[in-house]
Amino acid sequence: MKIYLLSVLFLVSLAHAADDDLMLEDYAKGIELITENKASIYQFSLPEQVYQHIINNNMSDIRVFNQAHEPVPHVIRQRKNDSESTSETLELPYFPLPFDEVTLLDNKLDVTVSSEGKVIRIQSADEIIDANNTAKYYLIDASHIEYVIDSIDFKINGKTSDYAKKIKLESSNDLNNWNLLVQNATLTELEYGNHALKKMRVDLPNKKIKYLRFTWLDDADGLTIDTIKANFRKHHVTSKKIWAAASLINKDIEEGVYEFDTNGLFNIEQINIELPQDNTLIDVLIESRLSNDSKWGNRYKGIFYKLYINDTEITREPVSVYPLKHRYWRIKMQSTDGIGRAEPTLKYAWRSNDLYFLARGNGPFILAYGNANVSKSMQTSSKLMSIINKEPHSEMVAVATAGQEIILKGDLALVEKKELPWQRILLWLVLIMGVLVIAIMVFRLIRQMETNSS
Repeated sequence: MKIYLLSVLFLVSLAHAADDDLMLEDYAKGIELITENKASIYQFSLPEQVYQHIINNNMSDIRVFNQAHEPVPHVIRQRKNDSESTSETLELPYFPLPFDEVTLLDNKLDVTVSSEGKVIRIQSADEIIDANNTAKYYLIDASHIEYVIDSIDFKINGKTSDYAKKIKLESSNDLNNWNLLVQNATLTELEYGNHALKKMRVDLPNKKIKYLRFTWLDDADGLTIDTIKANFRKHHVTSKKIWAAASLINKDIEEGVYEFDTNGLFNIEQINIELPQDNTLIDVLIESRLSNDSKWGNRYKGIFYKLYINDTEITREPVSVYPLKHRYWRIKMQSTDGIGRAEPTLKYAWRSNDLYFLARGNGPFILAYGNANVSKSMQTSSKLMSIINKEPHSEMVAVATAGQEIILKGDLALVEKKELPWQRILLWLVLIMGVLVIAIMVFRLIRQMETNSS
């Protein structure tokens, strides 16, 4: 009996040993992390090459090792994207102006401002323009919004609904000093074939704004502003989006199908199609998938265009998509027009993740990434995550910067090993041995009971 029990314990120990963590040398590449300031926790923004070499879309093939090549606790926190922060809208008061000069020091205009900075009235001694007349210039008051404005939506009234007009926006915080904010933005409403094209939103830079000055760069042609609305988020996303172009890997011109490779597992938030020829409009279905073995999933269906109206270029704004780390993307034309034999360019915007690690042991610390044979379950430290999620945590966290890149196992680490599943085999052997032990014990007990009864 002891022999059987010892055999079971031996197999269990082998199964546990087979589940040991992988070593630093098992990863494709590494980055030396420079930690100049002394701290317990360090934050590191993951660079592009990490996303180009990881295998698992949950980023489980990333580890941080200390000088002794021991893994240290780490967490990866997804930066918030625009779609995760609820957008709010407020209408902005505006005032038509007889000329572009707007200052509190100018005698031409009488600008009345409240103690809170709100514009109450604008009156001109030379010329009076009300909201019902055509004006080339407008003063827009955004002083009551304490958050960064992402974009502005305009509603336009006028004699025509077929137009494409360029505008300019300037900003000021005191009504005296003005700075260019947006140049040559286009407001569009027109019919093109069977499609209605309307663009009434102007995106703004990431900047706090109190006052805006609106200017028609083209002849207004009787167009007047009806309403102006500001779009903003109370919890604004400050991390920068990175734009890149995917590589065209396959095409079927006759069927209007184009396949692209982003060459990595990026947190893609927006996509756009750059059309190779002027005056092109396409109706497309955009799909994506994680790998060549995965099924295609729909991401967006709609139109993209590159048109010229009165020497003004009109293009489709980037499309927001739910962030998935899908490497492969496909464009499928839904109409017979297509783009001829020219090739479209697929652009995508992504945002980096933040890695936090506990500086246990001595440095230098090495970020290792890319391993096809690591467990696909995410290895995280719940205690470390609870600290990171607390606000503020800046006093405990220092920033690590990227040092030299280190080649470890190279591309060999990105190939999944086709080996026997020893851990599963050992587990089954343990179970079988356990059943045999119990069976022998039951058999001996029955024999003993029969002997006693006789």
